[in-house]
Amino acid sequence: MKNESDYLHATQDEPASHPAGSAHAEPVVVHLPLYRAGSHVSYQGRDYTVGHVVISRSVLQVYLQELGSSVDAEKVQVSPTRLVLQRS
Repeated sequence: MKNESDYLHATQDEPASHPAGSAHAEPVVVHLPLYRAGSHVSYQGRDYTVGHVVISRSVLQVYLQELGSSVDAEKVQVSPTRLVLQRS
């Protein structure tokens, strides 16, 4: 999904026979990086384990246990996690 407005316009344009939020609507699936304690990531060609995540002044940082310090999340490679977005 490129941005939220595309999704919102798509759900607003659905025919009346398939209202948004109906039982027949397929859930939206996105793939996003998920940083959490215990996740295995790659940084500068080496494998590390995430200790914790810090959000400070709009910057997401990941604490790497083996390194003993935090790095910007943008510099860390992690396999994307499949998330299913569905209204309940």
